[in-house]
Amino acid sequence: MVEALIKRVLVLPIFLAVLACPTGVQAHQLDEYLQATLVAIEPGQIWLDLNLTPGVAMADKVLGQIDRNHDGVISTDEAAAYAAIVQHDLSVRLDGHSMELKLAAVNFPAPAELRTGWGIIQLEFSVRPGQISAGSHHLIFENRYQPVGSVYLFNAAHPASLSVQITGQQRNEIQSTGEITFGFHPPSNPLKRAGVVVLLAAPLVVLLARGRRPRKRLEEPAFPGIV
Repeated sequence: MVEALIKRVLVLPIFLAVLACPTGVQAHQLDEYLQATLVAIEPGQIWLDLNLTPGVAMADKVLGQIDRNHDGVISTDEAAAYAAIVQHDLSVRLDGHSMELKLAAVNFPAPAELRTGWGIIQLEFSVRPGQISAGSHHLIFENRYQPVGSVYLFNAAHPASLSVQITGQQRNEIQSTGEITFGFHPPSNPLKRAGVVVLLAAPLVVLLARGRRPRKRLEEPAFPGIV
C-alpha cells in the first residue's frame, strides 16, 4: 500500500524557478528549510503539492527525522512516516469547514542529494470537498510544520478546468498561511437542457395531436367499412 503512494508527484516549475534565480538563492539560506506549497483547485478535488528543500546546514537534522534506523536509505515506510508528521501540521478550510487531507504521493531524493542543499522532498496531498456549489468560495491553507528555521512560499496553480477561476490570493507575512478566493461556474448539463426542451415541447405535441383527431374524424374512409 505504501508503494502505491510513490507515484505521480507534480514538479513545481514555479518554485524551481524561484530557487534558480538570484533572489531565490538569497532567500534559501544554508540554515533554512524552504517549504513551498502549490494549491491546485479542480471541480471535486483539491491538490496540495509541497516541495521541501532543507539547506545544507539543515539537511542532517531533517535526514535524522526521516531515516530513523540510520542505515543511510530512505525506505517507503520512513517516507510515509515523515509525510504523516508534516501532514499533522497542515490544515485546509473551505468556506469555514475543515477538510481532511490524504497523502496521495511522495518522492524523496537520495540522502546524498539532500545534503547538497538542492534535494527536494515532494509530498502531494488531496482534499475531496464533495460537490462544490456554483458561486464564490474561500480556501485557507496553514502550514505549521517546523516554524523555527523555515521559509515558506504559497501560491495557487492555474486551474486546468474552465469551471474554476482564481479571483484572489492573500498571504501572511511569512507565507505560512495563504488564502485563495475562487469562483466555480460549472457548465450547464446538456441532458438537463434536453429534458427542459422535452417538457416544454410536450404541451405542443398534445395540442398538435388534439388538432389532428378532429380532422381524422371528418375524413371519409377510402373504402367503405375500412377505417
